[in-house]
Amino acid sequence: MTRFTSLRRLGVLTLTTLLGLAAPGLATPAAAQSDWRTVRQDQTWLAFAYDQPLTTRWSTLGDVQWRRVNGLSDPQQLLLRTTALYRVAPGFRVGAGINYVASAPYGELPAARPLRDRQLFLLAQLNHKQGGTDFMHRFRFENRWLADVAQDANGNEELVNERFGRRARYLVRLMRPVPGLEFRGLPVLGLVQNDLFIGLGGAERGVTVDQNRIAFGPAIQFNRTKRLDLLWMQQWVAVPRARANENNRTLWVVLNHTGLPR
Repeated sequence: MTRFTSLRRLGVLTLTTLLGLAAPGLATPAAAQSDWRTVRQDQTWLAFAYDQPLTTRWSTLGDVQWRRVNGLSDPQQLLLRTTALYRVAPGFRVGAGINYVASAPYGELPAARPLRDRQLFLLAQLNHKQGGTDFMHRFRFENRWLADVAQDANGNEELVNERFGRRARYLVRLMRPVPGLEFRGLPVLGLVQNDLFIGLGGAERGVTVDQNRIAFGPAIQFNRTKRLDLLWMQQWVAVPRARANENNRTLWVVLNHTGLPR
C-alpha cells in the first residue's frame, strides 16, 4: 500500500468517524421546526480562484468573490480569502489562512445591518484520481469574529455586537472530461461538488447544519493553467432569526488559475 493510499483511506475513515460521532447531535432548524418557511431567490456569484506553487513543498491558495442578488443589481457579499499550504505527501496538503467577508442586507430576509465576518481557519485537502475522475476532499475549520456595521453620531462606520463562532466545512468535488467535447484541443470537463457547513455553537445550539451548497456544470480548460467553471448552484441557508430557510438559485462563474509546480 502506498503512502498516499494510506492517507486517502485515513481521510475517509476520519470523515466517517466524525460524522458518526456527530450524527446524534446534527439537526437542521427546518427538521426541528415544521412551521419554518422557505424563500427562493436568484443570485450571481463571480469569482477568481488561484492555486500557485511557491516551492516544491509550499503553495498559496485563495479566491476573490463578488456576490450579487437579483441578477447583478443588488449587493450581497464581497469575499477575500488566502491560504498558505504545505505538501505533506503527493496529493495531501495542510495549511492555514484568513478570510474576510463583507455582507450587505439582501433579499427577502434582510439582516438589520451589514455584517463583517473575519476568519482564521485551518485546512486539509486531499486530491486523487480514480477511473479518469479527479476527486478533491477539502476540510476546513473556521474561527469566526463577526460584527454588525453601524454608524456613530458623526456618521462614521463602527463595528458593534461583536461575537465569536466556530464552523466546520467539508467539500467534495468530482471532475472528469466530457467525452467528445474539447476546447482548443483541451477537454471540456464536467464538474459536480457539494459543500456542507456545520456550525459548532457550544451548549446553546450544539452541532447544527447551517448551510449546504451543491453545484454542477461544465469547466472549460483554456490552457494548462487557466480554467473557467460555469456552475449552477443550489444554496440552502438556515436563517434562525427569521424562522426561515433560503433556497437560493445561483449562477456561479469562476476563473481558476493553477500555477505549474516548480
